[in-house]
Amino acid sequence: MVHDKQRILVVEDQQEVQSIISVKLERAGFEVFHSYNGAEALRFLDTETVDLVVLDLMLPLVSGKEVLLSIRHHARTKDIPVLVLTAKTLESDVVETMALGADDYMKKPFDPAELIVHIRRLIELKHA
Repeated sequence: MVHDKQRILVVEDQQEVQSIISVKLERAGFEVFHSYNGAEALRFLDTETVDLVVLDLMLPLVSGKEVLLSIRHHARTKDIPVLVLTAKTLESDVVETMALGADDYMKKPFDPAELIVHIRRLIELKHA
């Protein structure tokens, strides 16, 4: 299936943060999909294709780290860039998450303009 816009799945359980990210990404020309917990995200990725996942780590039902591991271990999703956006700010969290396969790591609070720059860079690298 061919899509005109690059498709982003935002996995974030906080409605306000989800809304801010979605509005900014849509204004930047992306097609945005939402999941409010890890289980919902995995169900979505079973049937849909996206160009990038923005993933919180602290999610209900299935943690962000479990979602990341699942993405990396399935042939259909293993090459999707994953940008982790989280309130977990310890160096050990960053190191562990990157070791699990995250392509990028941003800490909350975040600058939406910076988030868009990171997303565009990851998508460009994927297609390079």
